[in-house]
Amino acid sequence: MKIVTVLERVPIMLPMEGPMEQGARSMGEINYVTGDWIEEPTDDAFQEAALAVEKKGANGMKIPQILKDNTDAEIMIGTFCPFSEAIMKKSKNLRIIGVARGGVENVDLEAATQNGIAVFNAAGRNANAVSDFTVGMILSEIRNIAKCHHQIKEGVTKLRFPNSDFTPDMKGKTLGLVGFGNIGRLVAKKMAGFEVNILTYDPFLTQEALEGTNVTLVEKEVLFRESDIVSIHARLTKDTMNLVGEEEISLMKPHSYFVNTARAGLVDYQALYAALAAKKIAGAALDVYDVEPLPADSPWMQLDNVTLTSHLGGATYDAQANSPLIVYEKIKSFIKDGDTRHILNKKVLEDERLKKWADEMKAKM
Repeated sequence: MKIVTVLERVPIMLPMEGPMEQGARSMGEINYVTGDWIEEPTDDAFQEAALAVEKKGANGMKIPQILKDNTDAEIMIGTFCPFSEAIMKKSKNLRIIGVARGGVENVDLEAATQNGIAVFNAAGRNANAVSDFTVGMILSEIRNIAKCHHQIKEGVTKLRFPNSDFTPDMKGKTLGLVGFGNIGRLVAKKMAGFEVNILTYDPFLTQEALEGTNVTLVEKEVLFRESDIVSIHARLTKDTMNLVGEEEISLMKPHSYFVNTARAGLVDYQALYAALAAKKIAGAALDVYDVEPLPADSPWMQLDNVTLTSHLGGATYDAQANSPLIVYEKIKSFIKDGDTRHILNKKVLEDERLKKWADEMKAKM
């Protein structure tokens, strides 16, 4: 079995060699090839390339040389590396593509299905990291933690903030979670200790599914109207683009806060900026933006009622190290036990090429 792993130099994180190779070696006797997909694998170059993949998709990117050189591979694993229709057609032996993160914007899923390739990801791999970060962002904005630090560093001794007249306790407030997947559920669990009321809007849930929790399922309009804090945890798709727009933001209370540690495309940022600039809501904590990294002359820099971070929500050592291992465990479960739950393109299970390959691999493992 030939496995190609494509390395990603994630900013402020560990290189991926160790976890990637550990996961690959767990597959048994293999021909293992690894290398970078970015010509100059610096932090800045990686960030630029990763953002380009998210915007352009797999087919809008140049085929990485490491994939061109290894079209005989049976398994390819990467994080943001683009897996396009073109490379799939060239790779006749390819049966598995693994993505060591939750998103799969870098994979042409339809082409994978047509070419008999099963796609796996590491869904939930950074749920703890992002949920921890979300709680921190909520506290930082509401209690002015980051702003106070900045003022002290600048030598300001008389501290005053936009919400100084109404800085709240958390207890008794209402938290609204837009999206209730792995991350949303963990945010609810962690925030419960603050004795908040929790609402969620998620069109894929029923109230029955929330029995035994302290969470109430409501319509989107109700959530924005009643919440003191709104936090976004939906996945970005064509259907959820601008899920939160001017209408939703206009429903928010004057002393409410908006938090986005998910994706910028979920929110109409012009509408959000206008509401913050006009002080129609109390503040916001943002980890993602329409343009990243945020330019030095960005109008967001001029607002005094925002906490800004640079897409750090999932950036922990543990999340990064565990991601490849999660993907490989799912792949092994499919080959050894026929577990198809984690395959993202289920229609590929009808392809005889994949069935034959999986049977052959099972006999060798």
